[in-house]
Amino acid sequence: MGKAVRVTSSFLVTSLSFLLLASPSFGTAGAADSRAPAQDPNGPATEAVVVAKIGDDVITRPELEQRLVQEIRPQREEDEPAATAPVTAETVLRKMLAEKALSLEGRRLGYLKDELIHSSIEQFEQQRLRQMLIENYLKENPPATDEAEVARKMTADLKLSRPQAVSQVQRAAAIQLLDKFYSQLVVKFQLKKLPENFAEAGRIHDRLLNRPAQPRGPGESWIKNSQVRTELSEKERQLVLATYEGGQFTVKDLLDAVCNIVPPRRPTDLNTPAGVEKLLDRVLPASILVAEAKARGYDKDRKLRSEVRQLEERRLLYKMQEEKSKSTDDPNAAQIRAYFEKHQEQFAEKATVKIDQIWCEDLATAQKVKGMLDEKPDFAARKKEHSLEKSSEPCPVSADGEGLFWPELWKAEPNQIIGPLRGFYRDGVRWRIVKVLEKKPAKLQPYSASLETRVKWAMLAAHRRELLERCEKELLAKYPHEISQDTIANLDPLELAMKKPR
Repeated sequence: MGKAVRVTSSFLVTSLSFLLLASPSFGTAGAADSRAPAQDPNGPATEAVVVAKIGDDVITRPELEQRLVQEIRPQREEDEPAATAPVTAETVLRKMLAEKALSLEGRRLGYLKDELIHSSIEQFEQQRLRQMLIENYLKENPPATDEAEVARKMTADLKLSRPQAVSQVQRAAAIQLLDKFYSQLVVKFQLKKLPENFAEAGRIHDRLLNRPAQPRGPGESWIKNSQVRTELSEKERQLVLATYEGGQFTVKDLLDAVCNIVPPRRPTDLNTPAGVEKLLDRVLPASILVAEAKARGYDKDRKLRSEVRQLEERRLLYKMQEEKSKSTDDPNAAQIRAYFEKHQEQFAEKATVKIDQIWCEDLATAQKVKGMLDEKPDFAARKKEHSLEKSSEPCPVSADGEGLFWPELWKAEPNQIIGPLRGFYRDGVRWRIVKVLEKKPAKLQPYSASLETRVKWAMLAAHRRELLERCEKELLAKYPHEISQDTIANLDPLELAMKKPR
């Protein structure tokens, strides 16, 4: 028999405070009014230029531009051969289409039903729904600023600024508003707990914690996500601990909540009915807030649906890459040695150039600095006057970090000042003047037992890439696609990276 939930502020303040703090729009005074992501779920959307289509999916020009900026950066793993093909809009776009094809195939194969994938997507969507609900509720019901309380806080803590004091007061007021709001939702959704099932839930938790079906690793004394997926019977998974209009909260949900708590902070009394109820009271508000968000139609929000779709595509892509690039048996010692002999340069000690750099705001500044250095090569003085990184020290660089800029650096000789040339600066590209201090050529290494493992993993990685590339080619042939050549003409990755805000 269900027991109606009595709303008490003790657990509500804890739970709703956490949700409030997790909301990205409530960080500073007045910020709660700055966003409302679900005000008009069916309103018009700004359409981006579509550069390619495959199935029902599209790739927009902004997506391609972002990927182009990412692709020009060196991304190869250790012992992976350096890329030789230039990064162009078309080659990158075809790679993006291949990834879309993998995601489409994963969707067709039903991988969205995979429990790990489904759970991660569901958690993301529910968290976003709670954030949207809280943000919009506080926008509609802005917390009042009690000036007397602000003054009291500033008097009590002289280091507290007024914006900080206002933020603290508004946060406390917001928690009170949400406490009242949740009390109304408990009634609206007729939330009831089923205490007759708490003892069984405690026994299930105790079994998973102290008698796992498979031994856990050394030092792992807590319930793992894999146990929740594999060690519960269907009856246990569906054991209901609470009901509300349109939904229910089960033992599986409770154990998922346990696994979302870092082990040192997990409750120690979950083998008792009282402990089960205490945790249930902590986590139930999240479900009720999601129910209200859905009742308001926030789950139909265009931006949210796009975010969920993008997450689905990423998880499907990773799953397909994992499934389609599974390697065969490990190579034997003779095969490993033969691979090394054929690809010795991959395992050589890297060539390096030690350089000092003057990072410049723009090309005009770089040209000006280079002209000054041509007249008087006082690199240290010009660096102190003009560099964006005045205190940076000379450092060795290699092809691994310089990527497409490496050939020009390697051509220079020690004590030569070159430029202007571009380079990777933070997450973009900027102009620089470079002084070459020292060069060390690559050095081939003899085969040894210590290299064997590296070579083996390089072989397996190469095999996985071959399998994946073959699969991508097959799927691109399977799924009709088209590229709008006019929309990608004259797209220069370097120019895009130069324009990227830094």
